[in-house]
Amino acid sequence: MEEKLKILNNQLKDCKPVLKDFEDYYNLLNQKFDEFQKLVEYASELKKDEKEFENLYKRVAGKNASDLVDKLSRRGHALKKELGDAFENMGYRLLEQTRAGKRDDVYYGILRIFVANKKKFPDELVEAFKPIYTDEIFKVFIFSFLSGIIGKENRIENN
Repeated sequence: MEEKLKILNNQLKDCKPVLKDFEDYYNLLNQKFDEFQKLVEYASELKKDEKEFENLYKRVAGKNASDLVDKLSRRGHALKKELGDAFENMGYRLLEQTRAGKRDDVYYGILRIFVANKKKFPDELVEAFKPIYTDEIFKVFIFSFLSGIIGKENRIENN
């Protein structure tokens, strides 16, 4: 990673930044941060009696929360074609259960749709249901996902 950062710095010194290199580095940073979060999560489980690990995990998870909102929204949009009808049928129930903070019921409802349609339950949704996140953040996660999968397409058609 240090070498790639030097390349980016050199591009700037030469006044010739390459967008793809910057995007690749950004994606690498996000991947490393996700890996780090998993390590801290495991460490905090091993050291349950040490609050410092739990606090570090909460800080790391909180930093990743905004990225997770974007990922869930994109995942919802990506699944709209395959699972949109199934979610349309359950949409209002899931929205209400989410609003009420009924995590178990929401999890069951969403999992049921994926199982019935023989689709893998997305890793982003698994992350959203972890108890480390507050109820308010959980709601934002699920609303982001549902708005992508049951929301109407916003297309401007040029005639």
